[in-house]
Amino acid sequence: MPTTPEDRALGTVQGMGAALAKLGKTGREVSYVGHGMTTATNAVIQRKGAKIAFVGNQGFRDLLEIGRQNRPKLYDYRVSRTPPLARRADRYTIKGRLDFKGTELEPLDLKEIETVAEKIRCSDVKAVAVCLLHSYANPIHEQNVRSVLETCLPDVFVCISSDIIREFREYERASTVALNAYLIPIMDRYLLSLESKLVDLDFGLGLQSKAPVMVMEASGGLMTLATARKKPVHTILSGPAGGVVASAEIAKRCKLENIITMDMGGTSTDISLIVDSTPQITSQATLEGMPVRIPVVDINAIGAGGGSIAQIDEGGALRVGPQSAEAQPGPACYCRGGTLPTVTDANLLLGRLGTSTALGGELALDSQAAQHAIHKHIAHPLGMDVIRAAEGIIRVANSNMERGVRVVSVERGHDPREFALVAFGGAGALHSSAIGYSLGVPTVLIPPAPGILCAMGMLMSDLRHDLVETQVRPLAGVCSEEIQQLFAPLQEQGDQLLAEDGVAPESRSLTTILDMRYIGQSYELMISCNLQDSARATLLEQRFHETHRKKFGHADEAAPIEIVNLRVLALGRRPPFSLPKLAEGDIEPPQSALSGRRKVYFGTSSLNENECWHETPVWKREFLLAGNQINGPAVIEELSSTALLHPSDSADVDEFGNLIVNLGLEHPHD
Repeated sequence: MPTTPEDRALGTVQGMGAALAKLGKTGREVSYVGHGMTTATNAVIQRKGAKIAFVGNQGFRDLLEIGRQNRPKLYDYRVSRTPPLARRADRYTIKGRLDFKGTELEPLDLKEIETVAEKIRCSDVKAVAVCLLHSYANPIHEQNVRSVLETCLPDVFVCISSDIIREFREYERASTVALNAYLIPIMDRYLLSLESKLVDLDFGLGLQSKAPVMVMEASGGLMTLATARKKPVHTILSGPAGGVVASAEIAKRCKLENIITMDMGGTSTDISLIVDSTPQITSQATLEGMPVRIPVVDINAIGAGGGSIAQIDEGGALRVGPQSAEAQPGPACYCRGGTLPTVTDANLLLGRLGTSTALGGELALDSQAAQHAIHKHIAHPLGMDVIRAAEGIIRVANSNMERGVRVVSVERGHDPREFALVAFGGAGALHSSAIGYSLGVPTVLIPPAPGILCAMGMLMSDLRHDLVETQVRPLAGVCSEEIQQLFAPLQEQGDQLLAEDGVAPESRSLTTILDMRYIGQSYELMISCNLQDSARATLLEQRFHETHRKKFGHADEAAPIEIVNLRVLALGRRPPFSLPKLAEGDIEPPQSALSGRRKVYFGTSSLNENECWHETPVWKREFLLAGNQINGPAVIEELSSTALLHPSDSADVDEFGNLIVNLGLEHPHD
């Protein structure tokens, strides 16, 4: 269903309504609604958020602008930083100060805050972000400021940093709460509209009890609609998180615990590394140059998708992306007004997509339009035929994605040859084998319905709250009882939040984590801390040294360690998601699965032009059975995606309908 910019909730609900109609179901029969979105991310990227004000301590008016002194490009004197979300004219300071322990040094002046509120009222601001020094240690000043502002500005949203993140480092905290304020008017309006339209679809009774609406967050967990309206910053970068969660679960059931996920959509490819079936989580993400200090699934997003536009740069080199034709006007072959050549146009000319197969069951592709676009913009300027130009577009796009995989694997000390590649998204299965060959990856896993795997992830995710509190102290001087006492308030808060979300006591899980570092370091590592083992400081030390060695390649076991933050991960466990199983079949796929044949281009430098084309069977995935084996070359089509097997590939269909593709690598570790 196309996006509806005038009211994004409209397109969401229209898509749900269409799905229910095809199933012959009603909203009243739905037991659960999971919602993932890129609304917040796109609003920040396109600078389409709300007008906000920022309130900080006296002397800290330019905190958002100064930021850190690290430079995006070390030797580029022309580099410019991302402008703050709040204009300087909309940034205000107030008296009052706490020290790093949360002790008041100077009281607030409530009259001064009322004066600031009056200035904000006259500036047409929709939301206010408040970040005061050391509020992580004591939020009382921020809470008092919020109370005054909400009283004086009843129609303005007010966000305080201690509600979003209770960590030290004032710049990162200020940036995160400013992002939350920037998004809250948009997301509040969107989610309220969504809730209203779900009621119109007869979800009314379910919204209160039977059909909770959950929103995907960046950490790979879920939050309620009410929480998402208050803390929309947690939906930033959450779009691809569901796919990572689903990939980890599906691969685990296939006995593949170490995987690299490749989610290739229309605009970008999102790549993530999973070790021991556990997605990697980071709290040091950035968006458009602004730090987002929340837990997020560690994803490397690159501008390579089916809609990525191919062009000739000023030096005469072929480039693909990051610009995209998007859904509108789309690739040239969509015949929706797009005239520029894209990766999808190249795949169509090479026979990897077919003109007779409608994308999504509805959209027919026009090869003549694709050929004209590639010839005009690529082939003719480079003096080559249109097929070679199309092959070049695919090779450049694949090279971009290969580099993206190396960033999350090789550059972090992992050998991709020891991982399986999980390909999904609308275009991932078309390119996965080529990427696998380039990296020496022996196995590719293509799950069923790869185009909607992110949605499936929302059926596998747990409700989640991440709580953090800064407590800087040497590890050597902390005893077991003190650690347990420090964690107790966070555990109580986590349990209360889950109770408010309606999670039964038996489904609640609280995990304790310590952020630790060598004394003198600037950044921390998250170390799991079982309170039963906390009496043994040596065990925590050992875990830290091991984690440090894995991440950085070295550890100093003689260096003193300190605790920086305490974290509690509060999970509301959802019932296990059961995947449907396929009927058993023979090794040979049934004839009903064979829809035809077409010539597909598998260009190889050692072959002449005619030998680059292979007569290739086209299979319908929905008719394949467990135990079937398909040898390459082959095209496997389904509603949401198309998979491509190269001539030396073979694919086995497992009991859950996954395609386990074995690449033709004789010596994958040579």
